[in-house]
Amino acid sequence: MPNIIHAADFHIGAKFDFLPSDRAAEAVSLQLSALQELISYAASSAADAVLIAGDLFDTPEVRPQISSAVFAVLAKCPCPIFLSPGNHDYYHAGSPYATQPLPGNLHVFTDRVLTPAALGDGQTVIWGAAFQDNKAVISLEAPLDPSKINICLMHGELGGTGGYNSISESAVIGSRFDYIALGHNHRFSGVFRIGQTALSCPGCFSATSSDELGVKGFLTGSIEKGDVSLTLRPSEAVEFAELSLPMAGLYNDKMLAEAMLPLLPANPTRTCFTVRLTGTRMYEPNLAALSRSLRHSFFHAQVIDESSAMQDLYRYQAEDGLRGTVTRDFRTRIEANNQDEKSCAKLTLALEYALAALDGRDLDE
Repeated sequence: MPNIIHAADFHIGAKFDFLPSDRAAEAVSLQLSALQELISYAASSAADAVLIAGDLFDTPEVRPQISSAVFAVLAKCPCPIFLSPGNHDYYHAGSPYATQPLPGNLHVFTDRVLTPAALGDGQTVIWGAAFQDNKAVISLEAPLDPSKINICLMHGELGGTGGYNSISESAVIGSRFDYIALGHNHRFSGVFRIGQTALSCPGCFSATSSDELGVKGFLTGSIEKGDVSLTLRPSEAVEFAELSLPMAGLYNDKMLAEAMLPLLPANPTRTCFTVRLTGTRMYEPNLAALSRSLRHSFFHAQVIDESSAMQDLYRYQAEDGLRGTVTRDFRTRIEANNQDEKSCAKLTLALEYALAALDGRDLDE
């Protein structure tokens, strides 16, 4: 029953070209430090193997200073590391896997077909294969010994159509693997079964774009015949988070900050945070000050104003009908509470909703 770590899609060396140049360089440094944390965890958890299901690097040809730094970190791992190159770091003549000395504990699968590598426990076999271009088709057929624990390690997508080693459910069922460790998709799939085979894609270890929201990480746990017990553990790489904040009911920047505070994501020092202001705004927020404040706390932050200006609040006060009556009534109450900002904000919002209802429109139109 080996204890394994299953990770994928590190994309080390990504450009992060949407970030300022200094932050982009720091993001790559965070990727390397997160990899070091994974190796430290492998040591502390007494892992028997680390499985990397492709895209350790972001490109097939890597700057030597990046690949050398990565291999130096991997060399510190006390257990063997198995790696199946993916569509970003596919195996070819110019690959760092082919041109640089590899750590003695790193086994890189280089063939287009599944080949075996035995763990030292005498009970477990890791089967892996490599992308040799940015597209691949890798068969799950392999001469398995049913008395062993057989793990398949590959980059690929279950049921995909993009040419990135699409894997069918029928192929999984027929494979008889105990566990298939996948990479490629950047969202955690969960651990699930198809027939007698358990499989999972842990999602990306290191997020590299603003649409890869939430905590990223790697799987850790044990594998045995008929029982796969793996849990997702967060990595220490860059994260992305986004908040859509309705402006309705907010009367000033202090109220905006109070509304935002309980919704801020954890891990601010490694989070790229986007705030979208939405709905009908009741005042003009100081966007520059808000951006400065967020960038002081977060790895990177941006504020996108998608809100719309509120119409003249008292535009119907001269009318004789119901809208005029409602407007005049609310104006009297608002002016009576003009020393209480929160009460004014609530009354102003209530008037906007009332007028929207009388106009037969949504408040945000």
